[in-house]
Amino acid sequence: MKRGLERKLLIVGSIWNMFTALITIVGYSTWFKKTGIEGIQDNTVDSVVAGMTLVDNVTKVILTFGLFIFVGAIVNFLIARNIKDDEIQYKTLIWIACWALLQLVVMDIVGFVLFLIVFVIYTAKNKAIKLSQVHPESI
Repeated sequence: MKRGLERKLLIVGSIWNMFTALITIVGYSTWFKKTGIEGIQDNTVDSVVAGMTLVDNVTKVILTFGLFIFVGAIVNFLIARNIKDDEIQYKTLIWIACWALLQLVVMDIVGFVLFLIVFVIYTAKNKAIKLSQVHPESI
């Protein structure tokens, strides 16, 4: 059973994750830091120092999240390249399920739908592979 559709969808999901990670790292973190600094400028010195610390810490969390998603996108791309035809790879299935759940938790609906579709197709083809191994004469 060929795994071409899963490969293509995983690559699309990987590209989507890279896009969202770069938007998060470059766009959102810069916007958040700029807006946060503008919001605390009219306060007392103590409030400004505390606000700057808070803005810096939240910006670091945003950057860390973006980097995490970017690394996950690279892992997904590598998995897409290494999926084997006519073979059930349980670790790949677990990774796809976990990554789809993570996409749901972070409310990336497009990413969730992509990885959910990959998961369903991968699972369906796994069943077909199992059935063909049990009854090889029916191929």
